Amino acid sequence: MERKELIEKIDRAVEELSDELVDFAIRLFSIPTQNPPGNNYPEFAKEFASEMEKIGMEVEFCEVPEDRLAELVPHCAKLVPDVEPFIKPRINIIGYMGDKNARPNIHFTGHYDVVPEGTGWSTDPYGCEIRDGNIYARGSGDQKAGLVSEVMAAYALKKAGIKLNGTMICSASADEESGGQAGVGYMVEQGYLTKESTDYCVITECLDYDKVCIGHRGTLWMDVNVKGIQCHGSQPGEGLSPIIWIQKLLNYIDQDIRPLITEPTPLPVMPPTSRWTTFTPTMIESGQKVNSVAETGKISFDIRLIPEHSIEWAKNLMISCCEKVKADMPGSDYSIEYYEEDNPTLVPRDQKLVDVFMDGVRDITGNEPMITVSPGMDDQKYVVQRGKLENCILYGPGRLTLAHKSDEYQNIEEMKASAKIMALGACDMLGIVE
Repeated sequence: MERKELIEKIDRAVEELSDELVDFAIRLFSIPTQNPPGNNYPEFAKEFASEMEKIGMEVEFCEVPEDRLAELVPHCAKLVPDVEPFIKPRINIIGYMGDKNARPNIHFTGHYDVVPEGTGWSTDPYGCEIRDGNIYARGSGDQKAGLVSEVMAAYALKKAGIKLNGTMICSASADEESGGQAGVGYMVEQGYLTKESTDYCVITECLDYDKVCIGHRGTLWMDVNVKGIQCHGSQPGEGLSPIIWIQKLLNYIDQDIRPLITEPTPLPVMPPTSRWTTFTPTMIESGQKVNSVAETGKISFDIRLIPEHSIEWAKNLMISCCEKVKADMPGSDYSIEYYEEDNPTLVPRDQKLVDVFMDGVRDITGNEPMITVSPGMDDQKYVVQRGKLENCILYGPGRLTLAHKSDEYQNIEEMKASAKIMALGACDMLGIVE
C-alpha cells in the first residue's frame, strides 16, 4: 500500500470514530482517579478494559498483590498519613490487537491516575464540560488523553481493515503521579515492558501532540530531619534552634551548590527554563508555640537533575552542606530520608522509532516536529533503566503547560491527530500485511 493511501485510510477511520472518541474520553475523564490515595482504580480498569474488548482486543490485568502494596505504594502513606491507602488496589490493564506472543510488537502505555483537583476551577473538575472543542477535566491532558488516543489508534486500524505484521499493545498503568512503582515499575518487573518482551515502546505522556520526547531529567526527593535542643524562647542561648540550622543549610546550598549548577544542558529540555539542575526547598516544618524553641525540624527538597548530573552527585553535595551546619552547631544532629531517586533518562535520538514519529507528526499535522526532553520524571525510567529497552520514546496529545493546573483541558482535535500519528507509527514500525 502506498503511504499516501495508508495515511488517507487512517485519517478517514479516525474521523469516522470522532463521536466514539469523545464518548470514550468523557467516560475516562469523569472517573476521579486521584492519587494519592488511589481512588476508583477498579472502576477505571473496568471502563478501559471494556473499550478494548469491544474492538476485539485481548485484555489482561496486572494487579499488585495485596502483600506488596505497602512496599510499592509508599507515597500515599507519606502524602496522606490519615488514610488507609494500602487497602486500595493497584491495577494495570493491558490489551493486545493481534496475537499477544507475536513479534515484532509495539507497546503504547500511559497512566490513568491524576493529581487531586485542587482549587480555582471554573467548572466541575470531573464534569467534562466541552467548550471551544476542549474537554475540561482533571487528568484530561495528564494523561488520560494519551490513553484515549492509543486505543482509538488501534480501533482505527481495525476499522480501516489494516492488519499489522505483528502486535499492537495498549496499556493503562497506575500511580505514575507518585513514582509509578505499582504501575509501569511493576509491569517491568513482571516482564511486560522489557527488551526481552517488547520491541518498541511509546509512553503516551502529555508532552504536546507535535513533539517527540527522548528522555527526562532526574529526580531526587528528600527530607532533612534536624535535631536541636529545646528551650524557652526568651533564652535562646540555652538551646539549638532547628530553624536556624535550616537557615544555615540554605546558606551553604547557595554558597557551595548553586555555583555548580549555573550552566544549562544543551539538550532540548522543555520548557527552556528547566534546562538547569535545581535544588528547590519545598516544605519547612518546626515549632508548635511562639515562645518555645523546638527540638526538631524538617526541610524537604525537590531536586531535578539534567543528564550531566547524577543522584549520587546530588546526595554527596547535600551531605557535605549538612555536615558543615552540624560542625557550626555542636550538639545538633540530622538525618536524611530519600523517597524518590531516579537518575536522568535519555535514549538515542538516532533511532527508527524517533524518526517514524517525527515523520508522522509532519504527515498528520503539517507541523515541523520538535525533539524534546521532559522537565520531570516519568515512566520511561522503568522501561529504559530497568527493562533495558532503549527503543522507548514519549509521545502523546496532552499539553504540558496545562498539567496539574486548575481548569485543565484536552483539545479533541489534538487527541484525534495523536491517534492518527500512533496508528501510522504502528504501521511504519511493524509493517502491514498486504
